[in-house]
Amino acid sequence: MLAACSSMDESADQPADKQQTDQQAVTFGAYVNRGTTRSGTAGELSTTSLQTGTHATAGFGVFAYYTDNAPYSTTALPNFMYNQQVKYSGARWTYSPVKYWPNETGSTAQSTGIDRLTFFAYAPYVEVSDPNFGLTAEPSSGIAALTRANENGFPYVRYYVDTDPSKCVDLCYATKVENMTKPTTDSPVTFNFQHALAALNVQIDADVDNTTLHDHTNAVDVNTRIFVRSVTFTGFATKGQLNLYSGAWNNLDCDCDVTSAPVTIYDGRWDGYEGMSESPNERPAGLNPAIVQSGAYTTTSSFTSTTTGVTKTAVNLFNSATATDPIYVIPTNVRVRVNIVYDVETYDPKLVSQYLGDGVTNGSTIENNITAILAEDFKITAGKKHTINLHLGMKSVKVKATVSNWETGGNADVEVPQ
Repeated sequence: MLAACSSMDESADQPADKQQTDQQAVTFGAYVNRGTTRSGTAGELSTTSLQTGTHATAGFGVFAYYTDNAPYSTTALPNFMYNQQVKYSGARWTYSPVKYWPNETGSTAQSTGIDRLTFFAYAPYVEVSDPNFGLTAEPSSGIAALTRANENGFPYVRYYVDTDPSKCVDLCYATKVENMTKPTTDSPVTFNFQHALAALNVQIDADVDNTTLHDHTNAVDVNTRIFVRSVTFTGFATKGQLNLYSGAWNNLDCDCDVTSAPVTIYDGRWDGYEGMSESPNERPAGLNPAIVQSGAYTTTSSFTSTTTGVTKTAVNLFNSATATDPIYVIPTNVRVRVNIVYDVETYDPKLVSQYLGDGVTNGSTIENNITAILAEDFKITAGKKHTINLHLGMKSVKVKATVSNWETGGNADVEVPQ
């Protein structure tokens, strides 16, 4: 988990009265503890990546609220900074246009009021196509929308999870810096970012006739393929709004319940009609292409197919060639359940009236629908990296034969007349 805090350097190098009369620019500092864009720069976000790495071009975004002599409240508007991009350059955080601290504070100010500024920040920065609507250029994945420029209330970031690890955006937010007055020194507004999402890596393999738990010694028979149709998770969400004031995830005002809605990842095929013409009825794809049935089979002296399916070697459940690549999901902090639907398909030319998933090749197809409830303390939590290993236990049908011994039958004498 990432510790979140906001701090200012209160030391002074010159008299406060002198500083209050000078125009002092608002400057920023930012740190991410370990743990022009469209929907956000993909990849894990860290202090290094934000300054000089993959996220340096984007930087982070700031909302600033000027409330004059009143403390921040939900009636305020982002009237001082709206989605202000801040980037690291020349060993400091820079932005444009530069803003200055209000001067109505201090013993030499010609005012009895106390000007206040409140700051919120998120990373990585994304542009909005129109501040009046707050939508990003790609509102279906990653950072989809931001609070609008004319919208009061707590600022937010709307986020949609992508199941392609190469496209996943690691959304971070900073604890609010609330009701600040002009500092007595040239101190930056410091943001300490924490991860709003959880990193989830799911791997899948086949345990075939294992003698010890998950020994992965035996391979799936050459005539059999295991294809995943869908995996449903309860324990994380794929749609939500992050409240930048509280750091909490809220339900969208549409079709998402971030607390309990199950999330299903499909193979991209029309469930129950594999191999047939499916468009426009196919399910949204999200599973690793290596573990789903794709196209017609080819048969030679032994069974082969266009994809290998699930084998004894663990692979990424999602669309990644690297087994350990995570996706970033919205945490719900509830117990995790996993339901998996998969087919075990075996080529058998003698089954002349039965067909595999392509609807052409002879063989048997057995659908398995299994639900597992994970340990009660296994919960998807923000700022944590989680790994789920799905082991499909495959027990081959063994055949044993015995031949009974001859038993002694009855004796009979038959008299044949002479």
